[in-house]
Amino acid sequence: MKIWPRAAKLAVPASAIIAAALFIAFALARVPVTASVVIPAVGSYGQPRFGVDPTWPKELPNNWIIGQVGGLSVDKENDIWVYQRPYSDTSDELDAAQSPQAAICCYPAPPVLEFDTNGNLLNAWGPIENITCCAPGTTVPGRNPNNPEPTNYNYVKGEHGIFADDAGYVWITGNASGDRQILKFTRNGTFVMQIGTPGTTCSNLDTLDVCKAAMFYVDVPNNELYVADGYGNNRIVVFNATTGKFKRAWGAFGVTATSGAVTTGFGVIPPLQATYPAFTYTAGHPSYHFANPVHCVTKDPVTGYIWVCDRVNDRVQVFTPAGAYIGQCYFAQSTLGPGSTWDTKFYPRGSNRVMLSADGTNNIVRAYLPIPSQTTGTTTPSSACPLVGGFGHNGRNAGYFHWVHVADVDSYGNYYEGEVDTGKRVQKFTPTSSGHW
Repeated sequence: MKIWPRAAKLAVPASAIIAAALFIAFALARVPVTASVVIPAVGSYGQPRFGVDPTWPKELPNNWIIGQVGGLSVDKENDIWVYQRPYSDTSDELDAAQSPQAAICCYPAPPVLEFDTNGNLLNAWGPIENITCCAPGTTVPGRNPNNPEPTNYNYVKGEHGIFADDAGYVWITGNASGDRQILKFTRNGTFVMQIGTPGTTCSNLDTLDVCKAAMFYVDVPNNELYVADGYGNNRIVVFNATTGKFKRAWGAFGVTATSGAVTTGFGVIPPLQATYPAFTYTAGHPSYHFANPVHCVTKDPVTGYIWVCDRVNDRVQVFTPAGAYIGQCYFAQSTLGPGSTWDTKFYPRGSNRVMLSADGTNNIVRAYLPIPSQTTGTTTPSSACPLVGGFGHNGRNAGYFHWVHVADVDSYGNYYEGEVDTGKRVQKFTPTSSGHW
């Protein structure tokens, strides 16, 4: 459902142009000209150092505002896809949408937003549901009155996870109660396919549904969709990207429903179970299975290995595409709560030179070498995924993070991240010094 024309141009009054020119002339007379507006990132170390671009993205049209960022993906054209949660906007953030209107701003933006590297909004689409407004009949720019549910697919209740694949499709899912589906669209929001049915019972042995899935990776040459599944299940599941048919699934250390018991550093662990007991992490005591959420999945562009974020267990695990266990790395094992491994991407794009890993609990981005340990226990040696740099700090200013949640990189070396909780923003970081890790 396309609701915002790509690359639309806005008419600018001549008076505004004259005023802007006078302002710029005055500013240039008082402020030394610099080559870049990029501000060095807080806590940067190693190479390259990143700086935040405080001008990215540009102001949204229609007095739109974004909420928590549930997903972010950079496509092969270097467009940045942001999947945000209109329902997370508070009533005062949506003052313009109240009845009677309380202030001049704002209205909820559509959940799917496509930006270019300069921060221009190219496209926006998707249903806007469960928002903290509006009176019956209120017209919110960019959506129909009363926001009817789509009739040809089941939209999710809690936006989480987006992937723009190399074949030109956009995949989304959700992690709210009852979300069991994955949705596939064209770039302009035309519905293509749904995998799963809302409200079904969660099970790691389910071949038809997911359970509050988190993120994706689409292997276009092999026509496979990898799903980090998720907030309800404890597995990686793979579907045919065209038909949506189940292909395989595995849990931590590569266990499957038919693998039999596996000997690990945790002892002998059973095959993949339909469900696992509730688990609470304590420092240095991870679980033998994936904890909730299994938060990210990506593919090494050189080796083809699959990397998985086991967030609450403070680790990543690595597998072959068939699910055979390769190794793991632990990070900041004293981290409690939501854990230390939220999202991880290879950098530079198309290379496996280094990985950039977002940690939304400690609010930093780690840079580490993708060298997993073959151990299967509760710790890994310092030689496993050695740190080579990073940046970030908890805070509200540009370049700081508050619950850095999802991230991706473009082919120019830029790093983009999105934040949840009360962060509710996206930021762009650019390399500011020569050389790379």
